[in-house]
Amino acid sequence: MLPWWGWVALWGVLVLGGALLVGLRARTAWRSAKALGAEVSRAGAVLAELDTHAERLRDAAESRTAVTQDPHSLREEYRRRRADQVATRSARRAARMPRWARVD
Repeated sequence: MLPWWGWVALWGVLVLGGALLVGLRARTAWRSAKALGAEVSRAGAVLAELDTHAERLRDAAESRTAVTQDPHSLREEYRRRRADQVATRSARRAARMPRWARVD
């Protein structure tokens, strides 16, 4: 058995150890709260910047998607572009051919 002063010393060490543990946890929580506040502030700034970009994009002309356009006009546009590509490819191929192989 411990004498009375042993119990007082034991409880004193336990209370001081508990206070130290609570103090360390409080300091960690305070630092985390400060870091969270800084991150929330930065996120607010990024959100404000994104909002200004979104406003600019809303003001820009609406882009027309293929879903909202007439399928017949899209098909004609595709065929026209494809014909242009074929003509360009044929012109490049003809330019690469040697003179003796050309049919004019």
